[in-house]
Amino acid sequence: MIIPSAIYLGPYSSASSISFLTTHSLNHILSIGITPLPKVDGVIYHRLALNDSVMSSIISTMDSAINIINDALKSNQGCGRILIHCLAGAFHSPTVVVGYLMKEQGMSLKAALRHVVQARLQVSPNHGFLEQLKTPEQELYGILTLEVNALPHREVDHLALFNDSADAITTG
Repeated sequence: MIIPSAIYLGPYSSASSISFLTTHSLNHILSIGITPLPKVDGVIYHRLALNDSVMSSIISTMDSAINIINDALKSNQGCGRILIHCLAGAFHSPTVVVGYLMKEQGMSLKAALRHVVQARLQVSPNHGFLEQLKTPEQELYGILTLEVNALPHREVDHLALFNDSADAITTG
C-alpha cells in the first residue's frame, strides 16, 4: 500500500488474485506492460506498454499513468482504489508510482523512492529509469536529491540509502 486506501503497488500475481482485489476493494488496475487474468467484474483495467530497458522512455508513460491514477482515485465518489503493477512489482510499476508521488504529492525523488521502497523492499528501478526520474525533479523543484545511478542490491545497503531526513518538497 503506497497511499492508504487509495494506491497499491504489487506484482502480476496480486493483480490476478480475486481474493486480493476483493479484500482491498480495488476498483481499478493499471498494468504496466502485462495485463492480468482472470479479469474481475467491477474492476476497470488500464494498460500502458513499457519495456524494462534502460532505453525505454518512462516520461510519456508516467504522464499517462498519472492521468489514469487521478481518474481512478476520483471514481467511486472520490473513494476509488487502484493497484499499479508490472510482472514483478519491482521495476516498471514502482518507477511510475515514484513519478506520481513526485508530481502529484510534492515529494522529492529520494523521498518518493524511499516511500515506495519502504512499502515494497524489492523495488529496484533500472538505472535508465532512475536517471529519467531526475529530470522531472530538477524541472519541478530545481534540485537533485538522489545522486546514485542504481540502487544497491543488498537489502541493508538498499535501506541505508534512505536513512536521512529528505522529505516532501514544500512549495510556498
